[in-house]
Amino acid sequence: MQKIKSISEYFFLISKFFLFKLKILYFKSNFYKKKISNNLPSKFDYKPSLHIINSLTSFNKKKIKIENYTLNSLWKLSSKNKSEFQNLHNFLWLTFLDIKTNKTSTQTIIENWIDNNNDFDEETWKLDILSKRLIAWISNSNLTIEGSGPKYKEKFILSITKQANHLSINIGSSEDDENKLIYCSSLILVGLTFKNQNKHYRSSLSILQKFINNNFDNSGFPKSRNPEELMICLKYLILIKEWIKESQNQVPDYLEEIIFNCGKSYSFLSKNLDKLPLFNGAPEIQNEEFKKYLNYLNYNFKDSSKEKSGYVIFKDKKIVFIMDIGNSPDFKYSKKYQSGCLSFEITSNKEKLICNLGFDINKNNKIKLLSRSTAAHSTLYLNNHSSCTFRTSHSFKINHENKLYKGLKIIKKKIVSEKDFENIIVSHNGYQNRYGYIHERSIKFIKKEKIFLGMDSLIKNEKANNISYGIRFHIYPGIKIVKTQNFQSILLSLKNGEGWKFSCNNKEVLIEKGIYLGNKNKITENENIYIPGITNGENQIIEWSFKKIS
Repeated sequence: MQKIKSISEYFFLISKFFLFKLKILYFKSNFYKKKISNNLPSKFDYKPSLHIINSLTSFNKKKIKIENYTLNSLWKLSSKNKSEFQNLHNFLWLTFLDIKTNKTSTQTIIENWIDNNNDFDEETWKLDILSKRLIAWISNSNLTIEGSGPKYKEKFILSITKQANHLSINIGSSEDDENKLIYCSSLILVGLTFKNQNKHYRSSLSILQKFINNNFDNSGFPKSRNPEELMICLKYLILIKEWIKESQNQVPDYLEEIIFNCGKSYSFLSKNLDKLPLFNGAPEIQNEEFKKYLNYLNYNFKDSSKEKSGYVIFKDKKIVFIMDIGNSPDFKYSKKYQSGCLSFEITSNKEKLICNLGFDINKNNKIKLLSRSTAAHSTLYLNNHSSCTFRTSHSFKINHENKLYKGLKIIKKKIVSEKDFENIIVSHNGYQNRYGYIHERSIKFIKKEKIFLGMDSLIKNEKANNISYGIRFHIYPGIKIVKTQNFQSILLSLKNGEGWKFSCNNKEVLIEKGIYLGNKNKITENENIYIPGITNGENQIIEWSFKKIS
């Protein structure tokens, strides 16, 4: 762990810690309890249709009956792990309940939760959990409030009011930009649901507009360049629009515009793919259910671009190639950024062949830092060092975050698209100051022959060092790979029956064991193709290819 560099930084962290503790004490005070209990509504003025939040859940999730769980067994689930705790207390599981579920049973469970969590709690009142809980309670009003008695109804609406007021007070000071859109969505829904809570609607629309202006590029892609964040943002933006429409309010023009641009970016990145690509902090996420949701609501986004927001895509009828050719994001948007510039993924007949290692923010700090290494991506790295530098961000929390300290810039880029082939040549300066080399990568996709011709070049300057380099290609888990007798080729067998051949002339090609972090909360073994070498202080050119052979 990096040491705290100065006495002033130490005292800053101590003061921040005590301010945090004072804030918690204030939230638990009787004064604060009364403050967030004011202006109670008497009824639901708008009840949103349940299907609008289907994007937050699973279409194929098996329906459950709440009667199958006793009250005690349900809440015991919260003790297993962090993910289960969040999933239980955000109440989105209400959507999975069987339509014939007894309302009384559901309301008994909610009343029990309110009795145990009526006042601020550091865990169950975390803003992201709280926001989803409000969305779930209001969207499932057919179970949560219909047919209830006056005492329960009063308790239920009071709880919503207190949580919404707490969220409204804290949303402005929250540094969690990643979840701010979820916070806005929740308060907008509360403001639409209760007429006397219209202040939440107006203020949240203002915060939403600022969020859109600050967090998206001109193409509607989040500035983090994270594919998962792109999907999540599109989900919540559509939720907000559909609630506003259904409640017969005017949809703001800026909301229509960002949904259009964000939707086109999602189409660009996900078309012809069952899973999102593993770039810049995105785990492996299925696309199909969200696409069904979009079709159900008549959203039809189309985009035929070759390049967008630091990504380039080549494809034919069955093969999709995606490459990261973007600058590293600004520090503010780098929470999940991985230093994988010039890495790529190949999918053939909807089965991934070449991938990146993946990323899961719930893993421990060592694994998170490992996944941010350039070696965790299908690209070249120098001297076991990444193309970007990360530095520990100290806080009073136990888990310290490693944030981007020094990024990189793309210094050359050329894309050629013809009928028979596609070609990309791009380079970055991530190794220039430290080692005196520019990394340039050229990849040509010849469509008829189903072959990718790659060339990695290390271009020296006057300060070039004699250092080691490595090129690693991460093979998707479950693919069988076998080295040929000449040590310069490797055969790959996909589950769909396809065969591919990797070749690299004049270099020894190795196979090594690896790990794959693309599946959330699960580490899987895989194998990697690895090409080592030494620069000798000179320019280097390494040529390689992937060819479909069956």
